[in-house]
Amino acid sequence: MYQEVMRNKNLEPESKAIYAYLCSFAGKSESCFPSRDLMREELGMSETRFSKYIKPLVSSGVIKIERKKLGNLLNKNIYIITHSVHIIED
Repeated sequence: MYQEVMRNKNLEPESKAIYAYLCSFAGKSESCFPSRDLMREELGMSETRFSKYIKPLVSSGVIKIERKKLGNLLNKNIYIITHSVHIIED
């Protein structure tokens, strides 16, 4: 987990919580794949709130989301922690 992300004043606490959660799942790896439902349940967020606060992590380059197709109908999100943070401080 990078202090640059956690100490950034432009990220809301909810975005930092999602980032910390993903880092805890990734461990020493750079990727993880918890379901959105699991994350929302364990972080106590609605779908709308979760979507709102994961977007800044993606747009600033903190994480990337790749979709992996499983069978005909199911998609799984793979969250990649990029280690290249592009958040502009005020």
